[in-house]
Amino acid sequence: MKAKHQAIKRLLAWAFAICSVLTLSGCLGNDEKSFDSVYKHFLRDGEVIASAVENGRPEDALSLHWIESADEIDGYVDFFCGGSGMGSQTNYTGFFYTPEDDPLAMWRKSGSAAVSGFQETEDGWEYRESEHDAGGDNVFLVRKLAPCYYYYHLHF
Repeated sequence: MKAKHQAIKRLLAWAFAICSVLTLSGCLGNDEKSFDSVYKHFLRDGEVIASAVENGRPEDALSLHWIESADEIDGYVDFFCGGSGMGSQTNYTGFFYTPEDDPLAMWRKSGSAAVSGFQETEDGWEYRESEHDAGGDNVFLVRKLAPCYYYYHLHF
C-alpha cells in the first residue's frame, strides 16, 4: 500500500511539473488578448463600452466576458482584458479611454518616464526599455481602436 501511495505522489508531482512548464511557456492558461481579438470585440460591443464611459460607470462593461476589470484612473478609463506569465515574462493587454484622445494618457497621467521614450510607428506607438536602459526588457505597445480609445500590450 505504501508503494502505491509513493507511486501516486510521483505521478502527481510529474503531472504538476508538466502543467507548470506548459503554463509558463504559454501553451495553457494564457489570457493575453491580441490587438485583432480586442479590436473585434471592441467593434462588436462598442455601444456597451461607450455607454459605460458616458455614464461614468466603467464597471458596467464587466458584463462583457472579455473585459476582466474596468477602472477610472487619473482621468482615463482602463479596461483590462487579460494577462499571462510571471516575473520578467509578464504580459498585460487591454484598452483605455481618454477624453483628450491622448494615445499615451496611461503613461502621461501616471507621470511615467516612459512617455518621453515612446516612438510613433506605422501601427501606433511603441516603447522599448532596452533602447533607454541596456538591461531593460519592458515593451509597451499602443494602437488606436477608435477616437479616444487605445489598445495596449505591456510586457514586463
